[in-house]
Amino acid sequence: MNRIFRKTILFLTLSFICCFEASAYATRVIPMGKTVGVKIYTDGLLVIGSSEINGENIAKKYDIRVNDRITEINGEIADTSEKLSEIVNKNPDGVNLKIARDNQNLEINAVPALSEDNVYRLGLWVRDSTAGIGTVTYYDPATKNFAALGHCINDVDTGNILSVKSGNILNCNILSVTKSKKGSPGEINGAFDGDNIGNVTINSQIGIFGKMTCDEFDNAGEALPIAAREQVHEGEAYILSDAFEKENNKYSIEIKKITNAADKSLVVEITDSRLKEMSGGIIQGMSGSPIIQDGMLVGAVTHVFVNHPTKGYGALAENMIDIQTKAEM
Repeated sequence: MNRIFRKTILFLTLSFICCFEASAYATRVIPMGKTVGVKIYTDGLLVIGSSEINGENIAKKYDIRVNDRITEINGEIADTSEKLSEIVNKNPDGVNLKIARDNQNLEINAVPALSEDNVYRLGLWVRDSTAGIGTVTYYDPATKNFAALGHCINDVDTGNILSVKSGNILNCNILSVTKSKKGSPGEINGAFDGDNIGNVTINSQIGIFGKMTCDEFDNAGEALPIAAREQVHEGEAYILSDAFEKENNKYSIEIKKITNAADKSLVVEITDSRLKEMSGGIIQGMSGSPIIQDGMLVGAVTHVFVNHPTKGYGALAENMIDIQTKAEM
């Protein structure tokens, strides 16, 4: 009797887990494939380098390091490089910098030097924003949530993931396409048209996330379920992109391998002859292109194999939506 009871409890427990897993991705989202401009404003001024002023390296003198984030200058929020320059010039006897470094919050008092052009400087190279082109992966009209890129936005100089204060996605006019070839990834060349269509709030290892600020994509396509990892398999699939034929089109791919890496969970290969002719394979700006298999959103294109540009990596959609869901809890 006890053995039967234990088996019953085990069955009920497993049944509950299976039901929970099945409902974890009950939300249906619209796979997008929309090419957009992305603008990110850093949380503070990111130090990306330094130079000497009249033979003096102030950064070295006061131990200001690459990857430091200057969050305040003399008690004012540090949000632009222009503000940093303005405050430094008004305070030639010294400025107080609040700096975020890894998990530390530091205060550094630094005295600027007078440069040859009669301007007081700290000799710091800082970044307050970055911009580029990417692709929106999915959109949920019920919550306005969107995901894009499938990978993080790194600083081009330091290689580190950017800490985001705010950001936007904007409509983008595609001007031309540079094809990928062995050893040289291609790219989508475009210009922002100025219309803000969404706000970016998260920059994660497997994508950027935020909310749309308009309703124009509420009926952009059929809403599909998000596949759990165990539902994804090797074989035929397709991606969506509007970058090449002035409308959103399906392009055939093959999922070659499924891995345990968070941002490189899928190995994919472009098999569509049209896309290979137009782009040479995967190109910069295609990151975020939704991958669809068996009527489900399974992931997003993320990286290209530089020496084999028809192949690349993808991130799993379940990992992407997990990040967004946890952030809203």
